Amino acid sequence: MPHCLAKVIEFPSFPFEENGYRFLFEAHQYGNLSQSLILVHFGDCEFFLRKRFRKDRGDFIVKCEKISRNIPTGVIKGALRIIANLNSSHLITHNLLNDSPKQNLLSPFLKQIQDFVDFARPFELEIGFGSGRHLLNRAQKYPEMQFVGIEIHTPSIEQVLRQIELRGLENLWIINFDARVFMELLPSSLCEAIYLHFPVPWGKKPHRRVWSKRFIDESMRILRRGGMLELRSDDEDYFLYALNTALQAQHLSCKINKNLQKEIVSKYEDRWLKQQKDIYDLQVYALNEDQRPKERYDFGFPSKLSLSTFDTIQRKIVGPSWFLHIDSFYTSDDLSVLMLSFGDFGQPQSKFLLISGDGKARYLGGDPLPTQAAYFAHQELLKIIAQGGEH
Repeated sequence: MPHCLAKVIEFPSFPFEENGYRFLFEAHQYGNLSQSLILVHFGDCEFFLRKRFRKDRGDFIVKCEKISRNIPTGVIKGALRIIANLNSSHLITHNLLNDSPKQNLLSPFLKQIQDFVDFARPFELEIGFGSGRHLLNRAQKYPEMQFVGIEIHTPSIEQVLRQIELRGLENLWIINFDARVFMELLPSSLCEAIYLHFPVPWGKKPHRRVWSKRFIDESMRILRRGGMLELRSDDEDYFLYALNTALQAQHLSCKINKNLQKEIVSKYEDRWLKQQKDIYDLQVYALNEDQRPKERYDFGFPSKLSLSTFDTIQRKIVGPSWFLHIDSFYTSDDLSVLMLSFGDFGQPQSKFLLISGDGKARYLGGDPLPTQAAYFAHQELLKIIAQGGEH
């Protein structure tokens, strides 16, 4: 994680601008002045840096707030370099050496979640593409088809984005996101195939697995009739769990293979084959098409909000299928920032809510993902803020 350490961290008067970066404000945590958030704009990117005083070491550390980790690494490093240079006389260390040029570019093939809300073209999807061998080969072999790859490992994403440009591919989009939430947002009956190759088995934490009954249901919804969901795994227990889960669903057929020779061998598969491990394939085919229209949710705010207290505001609400947790508050002059987690218990979302002095409110980086659980949590948040403004 890019960061810098210094004995003292100081800023010019906010807002200020340098090298295309705009540093808008610093908001300190309510009740804990050792932590603060610095809002940064660069091009279309908007993110928070977190400054924290480490009492045990007597220094300050500044790094990207974890909710903003989908921002390109080079963009984050650029902001941190400016802070390091401003505090060079107090600097202890950093890991902000020069990036490759690609890290500093916003690739047109790296998409945001909003690009998929009204997605309307047939596509193939690969979840957790790793080195990208399979995904890149498919996109190169079938230029008329749109391909989407989803991954949370930033170095893998940057590697594949470089390969997209080197190979001149125009039909491959990449997104850095949680696949379980992403699936709920995709349109019905439009996907040709879904690939899940060598996922982490999570033997001791099965709740973290991508493959679940809900995942199967969503896969069958977004697949066209005859579309395929393919799992490849070297873990026999995971394979049996996946097969049993699929068999509990409705309107599908299954095909099983063992040690099937594939045209493209992934990095992990290559490793397992050298170790003479068995490779298990499970192909699940959708037998129906889901034509239900996608639900639309409004995440808007009243024209003017007022939040006058933090001490008595309700911090945790748990509904039958959703939750809302206000983790912490930050203030800067007359501006408030709420750090939130909410939505589905198994697939929570995290967001910052900004409330300006004139009462205008917005979610940093755009609205939450339009899931039903997130919408219920949003409605509860409106009630809590309204109540907080009455004190």
